[in-house]
Amino acid sequence: MAAIAGRKAPARKAQMTDRTGGLSFTGSMGQAGNSRAFRIEAAFFKAAPEFAAAERKVRIDLIGPGKALVSIDVEPPTGEDPVIGAWLSFLARDMQDNPQRMTSLTETEATALEDLVKGVTVRDDEIIPDDVTF
Repeated sequence: MAAIAGRKAPARKAQMTDRTGGLSFTGSMGQAGNSRAFRIEAAFFKAAPEFAAAERKVRIDLIGPGKALVSIDVEPPTGEDPVIGAWLSFLARDMQDNPQRMTSLTETEATALEDLVKGVTVRDDEIIPDDVTF
C-alpha cells in the first residue's frame, strides 16, 4: 500500500478487481497530521503512474452519495464538466476493450430518434443555462 502524506500503510495483499472494463482498488481512510487521508494500495499507482508523482495535487469531485471522482487536474478546463469527461473516457476505453458490445441502431430505433428530435434546432455556440440539469 502507498500512503498519502508520506506515511507508510501496513502491507497487505492487493485486492484489485475488474468492473466491466474499469479497474477498482481498495484503500482506507486515516489520519495524517491534522487532516484526513486516503491510503490506496500500491497496485493503483502501478496501474495509473500519473498519480504516483510526489507532491502532486488532486481534485476530488463528489458525484453522488458515497461516490467521488479523483483526477490530477486541480482545475478543470473552462466549460468542461469533470464527470462528463470521466464518463466519455470510460466509454471510449470500454469501446476499445469490448468492441463486441457495440451494435448498430435498428431501423425502428433510428426512426424513433428522428421523431424525438424533429423540429428541434441546435446551435454549437448556444450556452446551456446553469439551472438546466441532465
